[in-house]
Amino acid sequence: MTATGLDVLVHPAFLTGVECAALRAEMDRAPRLEGSVREAEDPGAESIDRTGRSASECEVSDGTHRLVGERICRVTPEVERYFDQDLGQYEAPHFVAYEPGDFYRPHRDLYRDVALPEPLVRRRLSMVVFLNDPSDRPDPGPDDLSHYEGGVLRLCSHEADEFESRSAWDVPAERGSVVVFRADTWHEVTPVTKGRRYTIVVMLLAPVR
Repeated sequence: MTATGLDVLVHPAFLTGVECAALRAEMDRAPRLEGSVREAEDPGAESIDRTGRSASECEVSDGTHRLVGERICRVTPEVERYFDQDLGQYEAPHFVAYEPGDFYRPHRDLYRDVALPEPLVRRRLSMVVFLNDPSDRPDPGPDDLSHYEGGVLRLCSHEADEFESRSAWDVPAERGSVVVFRADTWHEVTPVTKGRRYTIVVMLLAPVR
């Protein structure tokens, strides 16, 4: 689909509802690390910056990584055709949980005017898998973690010099769906206001030349 001038692929059935529930439960049990950021000025180094990002990365099992890897391989041909892009590898998936107050400020996953180390220089596409739904109910209750409020993924053109909120597109976040977009696309995650937002984030890479 194309939204507000953006090339965006939304695949509605990357994971089943049962698989999403199992992944959420595993993420709840898993050890967590504070989510880091890469600054454009020093993209080779990761740092903790609570003014730029607040989220937790969950250390899930090898079996879960294999499951997600199999699904990535399954949709890769469709992704390559849609974006007319050869893909060779992917970075290790990040299993990310956002609690109330968590967010990610506007950023890109690839800055083309910055010298980048391997494998960041081969980033071509960003993939986000949604493991639960935003709530369509006034008050889902504090214990209902199958839904959340806030936490909107918003995309803005890669051609812009900075994130332009007025022209940004809110990605429809349906449980089990995946959205794929250019890695140099400006994007943000707005603060979660209720519940817990579960996602998987993957960087798709060009082949090694």
